[in-house]
Amino acid sequence: MIKRFTAILAALLLVLATASAMGESSYIDLEARDVVVNRNSETLGCRFAKSDYYCLIKPDGTKLTDELYRSISSISDYPFFKVEVDSEDGVHREGIIDDQGNVVVPAEYADVSLVSDRWAYGVKLTPSSADDKDYTYSDWSTGEKSFFRIDNVDFYYRGQLAGTLERTNFNGNVTAYGDYITVTSQDRTRKFYNSGLIESPYQAEYSGEYTTNYKDRVTHYTHNGTGQEAFVASCTLTADEVDKSIAYENESFRNLQGEELFKAQQNYDTVRDFNGDYAVVRKDSKYGVINKNGQEVIPLEYEEINDINGNLSHYGVAEAKKDGKFGYVDANGNVTSEFKYSDDIVHKYGPIATINDLDGSVIVLSGMIGELPEHFKNVDTNYNSRAFIAENEKGERSLIDMSGEVLIPYTDVNSISYNRDATVAVHRLDRNEYRIYSFSHNDAITAPAQEGGNEGAAEGQPATDGTEDTVIGPPTANNTEGTTEEHPAADGTEGTTDEQPAADGTWTCSNGHTGLTSKFCPECGEAKPADDIVCPTCGKQFPANEAPNFCPDDGTKLK
Repeated sequence: MIKRFTAILAALLLVLATASAMGESSYIDLEARDVVVNRNSETLGCRFAKSDYYCLIKPDGTKLTDELYRSISSISDYPFFKVEVDSEDGVHREGIIDDQGNVVVPAEYADVSLVSDRWAYGVKLTPSSADDKDYTYSDWSTGEKSFFRIDNVDFYYRGQLAGTLERTNFNGNVTAYGDYITVTSQDRTRKFYNSGLIESPYQAEYSGEYTTNYKDRVTHYTHNGTGQEAFVASCTLTADEVDKSIAYENESFRNLQGEELFKAQQNYDTVRDFNGDYAVVRKDSKYGVINKNGQEVIPLEYEEINDINGNLSHYGVAEAKKDGKFGYVDANGNVTSEFKYSDDIVHKYGPIATINDLDGSVIVLSGMIGELPEHFKNVDTNYNSRAFIAENEKGERSLIDMSGEVLIPYTDVNSISYNRDATVAVHRLDRNEYRIYSFSHNDAITAPAQEGGNEGAAEGQPATDGTEDTVIGPPTANNTEGTTEEHPAADGTEGTTDEQPAADGTWTCSNGHTGLTSKFCPECGEAKPADDIVCPTCGKQFPANEAPNFCPDDGTKLK
């Protein structure tokens, strides 16, 4: 019987709201047996203290689903949860839901897997002998084992059943490329399927999105999911359907239809895939970064730049190496953490890095503000997160933001978990008591978005051989017409004016284009002037490019 959530919740919640330099923060105290954090979402799995089943809740305790699930676990890299309901035959009945509780794969499979934000599958089993098994289930109370083999596999595209593959066409190796997937069969043959699970006529030797062939001084790309040639006029693929939709060759960037989007500022040796709004480029063994207008936003002066996980778009900073030393640079080319320590002693975790000091303490480098003044006994951080758990000499632990803000005060209770953006954290206080924190961040560490957004962008990978150019990510909306005009720098350092937004929220660029509401002018690419920074204590205003780190009147932190 499903247990309903009642007004008794009010007696379980104790709400405290506070304000700080990092923004608004609040927490609730919740009587629960378990709370599950998803690092890519603010939604939580929860098993209330008096319930045998889990549901999804918001950080304020509001239920998003009924208490339906025997178990809930977070799925890495995506805002989805794996769920399990009561079994009828001793075998798991698993499914997948998104972070709002919508069913992506119904809970009727022995095993489920999320392949990408678009693709998932569920495996159905049939009993077998130990000699012909694909799965083994053990009864931990008796030690008895049961054996099963795959009957068939149902594939789901965007939460809808796309089709079914028999066991012979499936060995568990599945990779998604936008709307298309590649599945390896039992005989190790790679087959591609579209969103309707219709097999591609093209037999690809490898499982990548494209097969390349260099002929007549031009690279030819065959899209493995359809068999058609891409980056030529006859291509019917769109940027929303594929992961990589721009090709670079001979100083020119082309879209899927072979139209030139823009010229490169110089002839690069390699161009990595666009990862969000930015791509790492290399010339003469030096690395830099370009945006989706082709402008070099980070100059080619670094021995290494790491943006594989999209931190430049997500957090506005990227790991870099210069003169053998480690540091951070932002999306405007500014050094945000100086190149002080040798690269080989730095432990890198995306926007946060650590160094073991000679005295045994741990130094933290933040991509946002550089080296933090406090050293710690131990540091524990999730990869590609904006916060970390710090331990002091007393053995107490705290959650600290990359801006140096203490989000959760030091405590001797060790169990703290949090999501990637540190907007939600869960602190286990006692056996059946949890404290759920919510945070908002006032800083502007997210890099300026390019006109046209980042929808459909995929996480890119470095050039495979380090010498040949690679296919790179989706074009922006204002680059779909094949324009070759040059645009001002995205950071607004050239061609911008001191004009501020009008009273109606619009603004005018230096070239006279009026009524603009976007962050960049769609006609010339000029960046919108930054808003003034206002001291939250005394109300004094400072131009964004002239604001000090602290208010000179009352000492309030501004940056």
